[in-house]
Amino acid sequence: MKTLSERLLFAMQQKGLNQAELASMSGTSQVTISNILNGVTDVPRKGLEIANALDVSLNWLLNGTEDGVTISTKGRKTDSIIMTLLDNRLAAGDGVINLEYPDTIRSIEFSPEKFMEIFQRKTANNLSMAIIDGNSMYDPNNEEISLKHGDVVFIDTSIQEFKNDGIYAFVFEGQARIKRLQYMSGYRLKVISDNPTYETEILEKEQVEQIHFIGQLIKKMPMEMFDL
Repeated sequence: MKTLSERLLFAMQQKGLNQAELASMSGTSQVTISNILNGVTDVPRKGLEIANALDVSLNWLLNGTEDGVTISTKGRKTDSIIMTLLDNRLAAGDGVINLEYPDTIRSIEFSPEKFMEIFQRKTANNLSMAIIDGNSMYDPNNEEISLKHGDVVFIDTSIQEFKNDGIYAFVFEGQARIKRLQYMSGYRLKVISDNPTYETEILEKEQVEQIHFIGQLIKKMPMEMFDL
């Protein structure tokens, strides 16, 4: 088996899983699994989760080898909680949206104690992370609550509608966006870019009804590197 798609198909057959079942077990979409099987995707973002669901090592799944360092958790006990990037393809209505953001960091591993301290929850269910691309949400005069290019943000994907004022990830008119949303009378929403050079938008009720919510941002982790 020379290709990722061949190894994935073989492992799925060994486990007796179809695309939908594997997608559910690995926390990704059936579109992603289909793309791997069809050779469209060479390095899946949720490769570790897919490998774990199939009881194979990530090294074997991606490269066809078992030698060297492997990331597989098969055969060893681990209590780490691993956060992975939001799938870069998102089902929205009858179509599929490409979420374009940097993927310089693929996953972050937490101890259960640290995870509980940061997120006040025991599992990563309904939590995903993304990396901010651009500075439309960056206000140099209010850095603590604004988002800078390269920041890692954590999204509660269980929130699939506007709940209260805050920063949301959503798709509108085919474009994935991360913006601050504020309620206005008449079921309208104010779409705010924290960067003062960007204009605020007003979405009318009929436009708000077209929004596909990905989730609400709950945490950020700045990722700046400095030479020492």
